[in-house]
Amino acid sequence: MNQLAIQPRTLRKRERTHGEIVAAAERLVAERGLDALSIDEITEAADVAKGTFYTHFADKDDLAAAIGNRIRVELEDKITATNDGIADAALRMANGLSSLFAFAITQPIRARALLRLIPGGVDPHTPINAGIRSDIVIGVKAKRFSIASVNTAVVTTLGIAMSAGMHLSDSARRVSEPYIFATEVVATALVALGLKQADATRLARIAMNTRKKEQTQ
Repeated sequence: MNQLAIQPRTLRKRERTHGEIVAAAERLVAERGLDALSIDEITEAADVAKGTFYTHFADKDDLAAAIGNRIRVELEDKITATNDGIADAALRMANGLSSLFAFAITQPIRARALLRLIPGGVDPHTPINAGIRSDIVIGVKAKRFSIASVNTAVVTTLGIAMSAGMHLSDSARRVSEPYIFATEVVATALVALGLKQADATRLARIAMNTRKKEQTQ
């Protein structure tokens, strides 16, 4: 067998091992957080040698970045597609929050891993929060939102999103009616941005009902 035939198989095996390590770490991070984990525990869960771990990752922080980035990009792509062509900042915000909450409901392990690994998660200036910041600025300019300041609005929205996401993804204490709860949280976040209760509730219901239907398709 020539070298060209061997390389793709070797690459596939490497990618598979990389994915197995990340998947095992996702589960452990979701359960216990990154700081409480050791490399030995991660390699045992992934059923790989410690040397194999260091073939793929420089250290635990490198692994954490890989986990967080993989999940975050997946979720961001979903939100971007959902909001494509939508100009209303309030509906965009409802879609973004509802996408996160639907993810937490349907993929709780990955959601908890993401929420535990977001660097600067509530920093209003960090690049990963640029989307939320942009929608808030658009909403203020369009007089859709009424807020004290952009920074406080970003932090408040992120706090609501992260705390509700952790609650919805808590396997030990399941939310009895997760989609109803998520709808109420989305509405609360929109009210905090200055929407009237009736308008906030209407948009929250539209967004969460759409996300729920998407899960059955």
